[in-house]
Amino acid sequence: MKSFTPSKLVRSKINHAVLAALVGLSVNTAYAADEAQEIEEVVAVGQRLKGSAGAVLQERQNQAFVADIMGAEQISRTGDGDAASALRRVTGLTLVDGKFIYVRGLGERYSSTQLNSMYVPSPDPTRSVVPLDLFPSDIIESLSVQKSFSPDMPAHFGGGNVNIRTKSIPTDFLFKVDIGTSYNTNNSDTGYFYEGGDDDWMGRDDGTRALPSEFTDAFYGAGLEGDINTTLAERQALMSALDWNISATEKDVDPEMSFSVSLGDRFESEMGTFGVLAAVSYENEWEVAQEKSGTNLGSLGCEDKCFAQYYDGTSTEQNVRWSGTFNIGYEFNSNHKIELTNIALHDMRDRVRNRNFYDANETEEGVRDLRRVDVVYEEREMFSSQLKGTHNFTDFNNLFVDWYAGTSRANRDAPGGVDAVFQRNYDDGVFVSEQLQDVSATNVTREFQVLHDEVDTWGWNMGMPFYGEGYELELKVGGDFSEKTRTANNTTFGITHRGISDDYSFGSRLDEIFAYDNINNDAFYASSTGSGIFDDRTTDGDKYSAAHKLDAYYFMADYFLDNTWRITGGVRWEDFAQVSVPFKAHSKLFDATTDELAEVAIKEDDFYPSLAVTYIMDEEMQFRLNLSETTIRPDMRDVSSTFFVDPLTEFLVRGSPTLQSSKLKNADFRFEWYMASGNNLSVALFYKDITNPIEMVELAGVGGAAPQLLTANAESGELTGIEVDFLTDFSFISADWSSVFLSGNVTLSDSSVKLGINDSDGVDSLFEQQLKDALDADTVSNIVTNDERRLVGHSEWVANLQMGYDSADGFHSTSLVYNVFGPRIIVPGTRGNEDAEEKPFHSLDLVYSYFPNFNTKVKFKIENILGQDKEIEQEGLSLWKKEEGTKFSLGFSYEF
Repeated sequence: MKSFTPSKLVRSKINHAVLAALVGLSVNTAYAADEAQEIEEVVAVGQRLKGSAGAVLQERQNQAFVADIMGAEQISRTGDGDAASALRRVTGLTLVDGKFIYVRGLGERYSSTQLNSMYVPSPDPTRSVVPLDLFPSDIIESLSVQKSFSPDMPAHFGGGNVNIRTKSIPTDFLFKVDIGTSYNTNNSDTGYFYEGGDDDWMGRDDGTRALPSEFTDAFYGAGLEGDINTTLAERQALMSALDWNISATEKDVDPEMSFSVSLGDRFESEMGTFGVLAAVSYENEWEVAQEKSGTNLGSLGCEDKCFAQYYDGTSTEQNVRWSGTFNIGYEFNSNHKIELTNIALHDMRDRVRNRNFYDANETEEGVRDLRRVDVVYEEREMFSSQLKGTHNFTDFNNLFVDWYAGTSRANRDAPGGVDAVFQRNYDDGVFVSEQLQDVSATNVTREFQVLHDEVDTWGWNMGMPFYGEGYELELKVGGDFSEKTRTANNTTFGITHRGISDDYSFGSRLDEIFAYDNINNDAFYASSTGSGIFDDRTTDGDKYSAAHKLDAYYFMADYFLDNTWRITGGVRWEDFAQVSVPFKAHSKLFDATTDELAEVAIKEDDFYPSLAVTYIMDEEMQFRLNLSETTIRPDMRDVSSTFFVDPLTEFLVRGSPTLQSSKLKNADFRFEWYMASGNNLSVALFYKDITNPIEMVELAGVGGAAPQLLTANAESGELTGIEVDFLTDFSFISADWSSVFLSGNVTLSDSSVKLGINDSDGVDSLFEQQLKDALDADTVSNIVTNDERRLVGHSEWVANLQMGYDSADGFHSTSLVYNVFGPRIIVPGTRGNEDAEEKPFHSLDLVYSYFPNFNTKVKFKIENILGQDKEIEQEGLSLWKKEEGTKFSLGFSYEF
């Protein structure tokens, strides 16, 4: 509630002084006990620790709903470079694939992300939420994770809502420069890379990798293979249009380099206060790692359990990230504020893998083995412009009105994906030659993907406080509206090995096999016309358009009684509509009838209530109880039968056109103790009951094909747990130990999901219907190993610890940061196999900062001191494993 703060501790003048001291200031102020009496000067000097924690502690205490907040200084202290890495320090949160946050063990679809309290689109087609590694820590003011639902936030709410709040207008002139570099111990190994384009250092393809216009014309004409009159010259022209300078060559990678610049100021005038803030950042990073992975678990090629296909080799990846912000603000009489925020985020990932490839059907020791080379290049970017205003009308009983309008664009461009399999031939174990795999069904695969999302969002809220003897009441109403459109296209084709003459298939490099002189030589082709050289693997639905529309209104009341009880509640109404329209391959024709589209379109409206009760025992302790009902809706990709590749397991994933929304009932109970010294303790109990939870199930691959995952509705699910969060210094030992602190959190939880498989009852559950539709089968009882299990992605325990030290002179700051999560299911087991689980990753980092003066900071960080590897294990075998290495970073910043 804006009209009061629910604690005498916060309202007292002396504690405002302490709070200022906690943010690193020296407070030198005389306070008056009353108008006639003066008190001697009070000087308080705070620690950097207390500044980083205390600045957001008051906000968490004043929240009516359960929330955890992390400020910019806390993020700086742990040395995390982006929002995703920083959020794994928050109670109950775990990080998956370096991008996505799981809140309280629920998968990323059960969390929602907002940027400055506004909805933004995701440039990642494999996930329903924004990949949080897109947001560099340099632009973040604070991260708020609200774990209990309130009517003024989206009803698409499961584990929590992450609100990324970017830096606003500075309080004074600001000019800051940061530079840094880092080195990973894995990078001492030799990597493999290709030439790429001239603009790769900018994180952009210069057109080298783009799908040539010749192919676009062919697809929309007579087809890639043409007709019976297509000539060899026409096929040679298509082959020549492709970029073949993509062979993996040994490379020693460079150290990471990064920089950022921030500039801002405030200007006072008779018309009010104007402010401006601009910031840019750039990072270029390389990583060499050893990777292992397997697919198609069974007994083919072994006596017990093994993978029919297994990979082991080197991954070399370049990441280029840049961001820019430009904010303008205006304040009038401190009661009216308007702010325009512009943000541009760009991330390029370019990866080459050179791996030995074991195939139980093709590998023959001493005679033939395989090598696989694949290239993945993608650019993700998001542009967002947000205009918002806050107005307080003191002459109208302190009526306040807030409004916002924003437009965002998210793009993903992944041109030039390449996948090739080479065969190495031996004579009695002695290497003889290497060639493209000599199997008729194999291809050199080329893939081109494009995704474009547009989101327009706007809204308002208004409220008015009322005061009476011993109580304060605030009534608030508002509306939120958003419209999102998506266009996506995936074009895949192969250069068939069978279409190449045997003599020309030999070699170990694609640029040599597909050299210009070769592909323009008639003898290169197995057919006199080149027929059969292309295999169009694009399917119906690989191109689709989708849209959703959300209209929401809410009402809530915030009642504060006798500085003891706070009751906050209300209801939200949402009207939601979503449709996904597949297209026939390489055409503008729908791949569904109007009736079929209407059948799978989602159209729903409902009310979502919420109640929060806070009992303030005294100035330090309070209890909270939150009850609510929410929903989790399918994403656009979830209701499409189009396949996409999961970036972690590389399984094919498809949705269910009949997928339904999940309904959740949520309960939270939390005890909080805020001690005057800044130390604090909180303990929370939580429970969630889920109807029709959206889960994954594996559909086993056939004949060596990649396994598939289906998105489907289980019957029911539950989640229960306890969270403990604390911060304490060691002043209880002696005053000399007050500069040492320990903070941390532990979450213990349990979950269960019942899929609803029972062929004997004669009635198909929703899950059985969706599974049968996907498999075109009459029975599915033998598919899933466990009808009841934990939720996918759920960790039964998560722990974070941070030991820190701030020197008394303020020149030195050190933190030892530890994070670990319990095993979590990544791929549910099928056909009697166990679930595939990601194993615990023990992350131990050391961050040291030196402040030679008020303007300068030198930071040194060691990440993954324990040298842990990341691994997904199934039946005691490595489904996926990656060496992480230990990373050393050095940064320097100067503020003018």
